[in-house]
Amino acid sequence: MRVRYRFSAVLWLVWLAGLLSAQDAQAPERPGTVIRSSVREVILDVVVRHKNMSLADKLKATDFTVTEDGVPQTIKSFRFIGGRAARTIDQAPKQQTVGSAAKIAADQANSTRARNFVSIVFDQIGADSRKNALDAAMDFLDQEFQDNTYAAIFRMNLRLNAIHGFSNDRVGLKESVRRALKGNATELASASANVLNQTDYTVSGGQGGIAVNSGIDLTQTPDFGLGSAGSNPLSESQQAIAGMIANQRGMVNYGTGMAVWSALLQIIRYESVLPGRKTILYLSDGLINPPGNHDFAQSVISAANRGNVTFYCIDVRGLTLATSNGVTSGLTATAAGISRGQGTMSNSPRAAMAQAGQFDVMDQALSAHGQLNMEELAKSTGGFTVFSTNDFKKNMARIMEDVRTHYEISYVPTSADYDGHFRKINVTLSDPKLIVQARDGYFAVPEIHGTPVQPFEMRALGVLNAGPRRDFDFQAGALRFKPVRNSYRFEMAFQVKTGSLTTPVDPNTHKARVHAIFLALIKDASGQVVDKVSRELDREFPEDKMDLFRRGDTIYTSPFEAAAGRYTIDTAVIDSSSGRASTKRFALVVPKAEGPSVSSVEVVHDIVPLDSPRDPGNPLEFAGGKITPALTQTASAKKGTALFFVVYPNPLDVKPRVTVAFFRDGKEISRSTPDVGSIDEMNSFPMIESAKLPAGEYVARVTVEQAGRVTSQSTSISVTE
Repeated sequence: MRVRYRFSAVLWLVWLAGLLSAQDAQAPERPGTVIRSSVREVILDVVVRHKNMSLADKLKATDFTVTEDGVPQTIKSFRFIGGRAARTIDQAPKQQTVGSAAKIAADQANSTRARNFVSIVFDQIGADSRKNALDAAMDFLDQEFQDNTYAAIFRMNLRLNAIHGFSNDRVGLKESVRRALKGNATELASASANVLNQTDYTVSGGQGGIAVNSGIDLTQTPDFGLGSAGSNPLSESQQAIAGMIANQRGMVNYGTGMAVWSALLQIIRYESVLPGRKTILYLSDGLINPPGNHDFAQSVISAANRGNVTFYCIDVRGLTLATSNGVTSGLTATAAGISRGQGTMSNSPRAAMAQAGQFDVMDQALSAHGQLNMEELAKSTGGFTVFSTNDFKKNMARIMEDVRTHYEISYVPTSADYDGHFRKINVTLSDPKLIVQARDGYFAVPEIHGTPVQPFEMRALGVLNAGPRRDFDFQAGALRFKPVRNSYRFEMAFQVKTGSLTTPVDPNTHKARVHAIFLALIKDASGQVVDKVSRELDREFPEDKMDLFRRGDTIYTSPFEAAAGRYTIDTAVIDSSSGRASTKRFALVVPKAEGPSVSSVEVVHDIVPLDSPRDPGNPLEFAGGKITPALTQTASAKKGTALFFVVYPNPLDVKPRVTVAFFRDGKEISRSTPDVGSIDEMNSFPMIESAKLPAGEYVARVTVEQAGRVTSQSTSISVTE
């Protein structure tokens, strides 16, 4: 089974009124959603220190025990990556020359983990904290940079800005730190663009999004660099930065917490492909978790662990009485007051509302706990936090020690089931007096067709794993279309009433927001996940149009391919703004692809005129417009019934003959033989056949005959008054 992704996946908000009834074609229930993947290796960077915080550098593999969810794992490889103790130096680093591309490749092959990349990331920092942020960054850059250690500078200011690309030129890096902390939004954007220009990557856009491609043949240009004196040219790091800045569509649509975590995720995604140890110094006044969306933060942490990225979080407020945790204390006290008040309430709606209010306030309290969130991010990824200090030198030296002195341990998990659950990793030593610093786990998720599970998909996987759920109604179906080799191409379609989703309004912009997640897991007869379809929808529309939008439907379709056989499709839709979700399961039987073929027969919900050339990869588009299928297969007696289907003929000169018949209670009540017209550029005949039917239940059957071979496709239809 294979898939071809059509990047211009259909995603519409249809402005039509009407109530859609729920219809489930369900297969027998199976407990849980189990995903199996090919064997993959887990790599851990482990720092071990004595009680006096000096490094323990004489340990052997037999001194370590690694467990995953309490199950001991067999260590596959073990090595100590050592370096001199961190020390502060004043002299500028000597410039480095780079050999041939072949030599660079050979060096990487001999030591794929030898390089160290450090990203210094400044969040939006208050004026009172900027001096501490400057001191902390400068203290780190004052540490000795070995030949294999490179740093880059980033600043968050409404968007993620790359101020300086990866380099070991400490003079240039220090100047970029000053620019990051003192520059305004225009200057930061200019600096970010300059980094992209220096990497000399071409950025192209299209229906599939933004593509970043190298503008230089690295095999012919071994001295390609970032343009900073003394910087060591690294094609991987340059591409990472270019992609990181380019792939930020939609990030500005998130709230404060989501914006920060989304920006951190961008850095993780693009640095995960770099060789060696990746470290992020995150300097902030406090890290806010998005309320009601803590699982997104967990998925970011998991992505960091899978990409071997370690966070060190520095609270740059220093020694001050005003902390973000004061906000937390106030919220917690409010929640406690609600709880005490409930003791005098009866079991009434008012009591239930009060309890809900308590949960909301507690959720806000946890989200606002800036230091706790920083501690969780750092500790979970193998780093540590720096709090309540104005002297950062000792901690910066310790971070540099961690960067270049640690143990690398790898193992293959004993469990081959990737079910989306969090796997807890625990590293212990035979000497209990030693202090271990390591990652704490990861989400067990597969890569399907080489594509890892995305954080928003993790939320939907969690919903599916929790069992059946129905917070609102939605429709889902797999629409069969063109035969391809031994398979058929399908359109996975979702339809949900926009009025069923939460549409909060931003009081500043006066725009309403729809934020929904769609996921479908296609599983074969043995229960193995063989494909997935997903999309995160995040759209805004004017507040004065909200009633119109809420009367319409949110529809999403995307292609996949399936060979002959029986499948079960598990689907989930999540209303992200409220946390509500619904699931649905149905069966799919795929016949052998042979002879002339006819697609699924779909009742037309709407036809939208094309505002651009037809997408040849979308079977729901044809010369007459774009079809919105009625997944409920419901039509109106007043408006009439319109059927859409596509005929795929054999490559013969004989034109296929099509018959459309309607049956009620087993009796044929209508028959027509529409002309198929002219074949289109996709070698197919898209067709629409209409009929006036009174209210009732019907079966529509489309039959195709060509050169003595016959095939047919039927569907049930409900016609309402």
